[in-house]
Amino acid sequence: MQRVLVFLMVSLLAAGSACGVSGARFAVLADPHFYNARLGTEGAAFEEYLAGDRKMLRESEAILEAALDGIRAAGVDFVVVCGDLTKDGALASHLRFARRLEALEASGIEVFVVPGNHDINNPHACAYFGPLAIPVHPVAPSLFERIYKPFGYGEAVARDRFSLSYVAEPAPGVRLLALDSCIYKDNLAEGHPETGGRFEPRTLNWIVDQLDRARRAGCVPLAAMHHGVLEHFEGQSALFGDYVIEDWERVSETLAGAGLRVVFTGHFHAHDVTRRAWGAAELYDVETGSLVTYPSPYRLAGLQADGALTLESRYVTAIDYDLGGVPFPEYAEAFVWTWVDDVAHTVLRLLTDLPADEVDFLSAVAADTFVAHYEGDETPAPEAVAAAAALAADPQPLPSALGSLLLNLMTDLPPADAALTVPAGPCR
Repeated sequence: MQRVLVFLMVSLLAAGSACGVSGARFAVLADPHFYNARLGTEGAAFEEYLAGDRKMLRESEAILEAALDGIRAAGVDFVVVCGDLTKDGALASHLRFARRLEALEASGIEVFVVPGNHDINNPHACAYFGPLAIPVHPVAPSLFERIYKPFGYGEAVARDRFSLSYVAEPAPGVRLLALDSCIYKDNLAEGHPETGGRFEPRTLNWIVDQLDRARRAGCVPLAAMHHGVLEHFEGQSALFGDYVIEDWERVSETLAGAGLRVVFTGHFHAHDVTRRAWGAAELYDVETGSLVTYPSPYRLAGLQADGALTLESRYVTAIDYDLGGVPFPEYAEAFVWTWVDDVAHTVLRLLTDLPADEVDFLSAVAADTFVAHYEGDETPAPEAVAAAAALAADPQPLPSALGSLLLNLMTDLPPADAALTVPAGPCR
């Protein structure tokens, strides 16, 4: 009799942990950088901040609302948000952003968030009044978890004790590993937010264990985090190391070896997908562009019963905000193009002796290249490639480095970025 009872208990437990992949449809957002306009959108201090930034902050709420309207119309089951929920982590921005998510969940669509480098313990949280940038309340890790309890933390089936990482089951047969890759413990003491990311060894061990549990339950594992785990162009980790997770080569191989095939990321504001394989193991890093950076994309994903994951891209094309009669896509493209052009102009003028007309030309090439990378599926014009190649051959270190960067950005690593199908599982 005792053996029969033990057998029944084991059978019931096994049945309860079996996922059984049935498919799901969901959306992915990244880097909304939501800004509560009540913190100020006019004056010298705010304009100074915008001059050093590439984000449409004044328009962020209108952009978010347009994206959420599109997601509602798409009829998805749930939404994943890959960090940088707010501009600089002000409590007022977090609370207002959470209210937008509450409205989405009220329409029957669940939301799952992870933090980004701007969101927690950010000493740059400010309100802007005329010439003054006035510090306001940032959000500690415990408060972040409380605010977003309805959006992942309250639905967690597993939690990491050493970070804000959790696991949820947003649909039958799906295990979502919502991973906290951010470094924020010493932000307030150091006076600035840490841009880079890492997994502490004990958190990485926890992730591997959760992937093993998903495999044994027959679930499809999907992951979401802020930082990239693969390079999205050659040399990214050397030139923009803070945008790829620390020790990315080992981390990505570890995740792939544990059975993860797809991770949704953000942070660099580009709409790009890249892939790496280690024998039979492979990993797709699906980076989604920022809502507040042209072309303001989001992704719709469909997980099939056989584990195939179809990805398509949608874009915000109109917002409820006065843009002076300019269509939103044109406005957004000009916004980021002008910013990159200005930065390139400044660097080339200060650090090279190139003539003014050449600086103008190369700055425009740089702006075109970054905008194309933000769009994804880059197809650079031959004259742009030639200009970048000539710059890379310059004997001066700075022009040569800029030329090499532009060439790398122009070279779109496989696979496609906007629309594709990738294998996500089921995990074997």
